[in-house]
Amino acid sequence: MDKTIKYQQAILSLFEEYDKFWGHSGGLQNRIIADTRQNAFALIAFGWQNEDTYTHLLCFHLEIIGGKVWVRENNTEALIVNELVEKGVASEDIILGFLGSEAQIYPHLAAA
Repeated sequence: MDKTIKYQQAILSLFEEYDKFWGHSGGLQNRIIADTRQNAFALIAFGWQNEDTYTHLLCFHLEIIGGKVWVRENNTEALIVNELVEKGVASEDIILGFLGSEAQIYPHLAAA
């Protein structure tokens, strides 16, 4: 299987699990946004909480670029890197794109 397709499936599977786990908690709905042509993926939560507070939260934003999974945003407490590895993404193919170039490099993660 092509690595890009494998990584797309891993990301979508992970997002689907979060969607099911979070459900419609606190009045929020989840949406998985997947552009497999441009390899961009997001999971957002939105809706009204307590009938007076509207929330629109980007939970995760990931992209596949050059065979690497770039974690652009993680606004949760989830250890998404570990979960991606469990789904079959090679740790050396994961880049923490939201950190500066110096901090992106870990022994177990890819260099940008």
